[in-house]
Amino acid sequence: MHGEYKEMFLIFVGIIVITFFLPLCGVWILVKLTDLAKAHPKPAKYILIIMFIILMVAGGLKIRDIYYKKSPYYFWNELIKKNPKPNDITQEEFEAKNRAGYCWRDKKYYSKEELWHKAMKSLTGRMIYKNKLYWDNEVIDAGGDPRPTAADCNRSGGCRVWQVPMKLTNQKLQDYIGVGDDYMQKVNELKNTENVQSYVYARDKNYVNDDFKLKDFILVHQLENRDYIELYGSDCCRVFNKSEWSLIRQKDNYIPVSSNLATFVEESKIPANINISSWGVGNFYLGVTSILAGLKYKSPEYPSEIFYLNNCGDVLYKPYYKRVNF
Repeated sequence: MHGEYKEMFLIFVGIIVITFFLPLCGVWILVKLTDLAKAHPKPAKYILIIMFIILMVAGGLKIRDIYYKKSPYYFWNELIKKNPKPNDITQEEFEAKNRAGYCWRDKKYYSKEELWHKAMKSLTGRMIYKNKLYWDNEVIDAGGDPRPTAADCNRSGGCRVWQVPMKLTNQKLQDYIGVGDDYMQKVNELKNTENVQSYVYARDKNYVNDDFKLKDFILVHQLENRDYIELYGSDCCRVFNKSEWSLIRQKDNYIPVSSNLATFVEESKIPANINISSWGVGNFYLGVTSILAGLKYKSPEYPSEIFYLNNCGDVLYKPYYKRVNF
């Protein structure tokens, strides 16, 4: 049974139990309380009050779990929603055209060059999603507890992404800002470049309306710590088809990453025993290599990270692949 169907089955069983079994238990308890109330009125009143409080607390916790606990396929499901099946299309036609690389949402087949712009916007959206965890104090520490990070976001002017209209490769970007602790002045110059775009939230109009159609640009991603700044040069990212990614995997060592200590902590799985291409995922991949401000950079032969793309150029936030033999 596929993971998603198993989850639906368990939910169905839960509904049956809640609908039929719990009411019967409730009637039985009510009868017993009535008998107790007739024999001992005062104790029965206190017992009823205590049970009511317990039920309210338990019900509240259960409702919280139902509505706030994320599925183990959360990121996968979010990606599938971005390229939905039209109602007037059969499942067979939907899957066949997905395998051929069709984007149902935009009603077209994208070239790798066109997908690059889509993927760069989606990759930026992933950074914004990560930032939101910091703004909402949902970053988890080593002990599994949330960290109070929002104040640091405000204090450092961070937890945002800048798109800088400039042509600088990763190597030239490092040469520009230098190595060591004295790099913030150069980074601030990048942030203050003419026509720079700054994104804080996914709903920011300048992000929503930006198609990332610039031919050359760099990205600056700063979290709550002003010393941790990730830079993406104009050669940071490249779209690969399935065959190209297969060759890269044979030449270098990549491992799947499905969990992070601080962010993206939701369990993230791809449903087992399915052809992901039939769902419009895995025909294309985005290879990404970034640099950290202040650290020495050596251009790798292959990307540092590889993300799944759907046929519309949307990035699967997690899981992804990471190169391990630097």
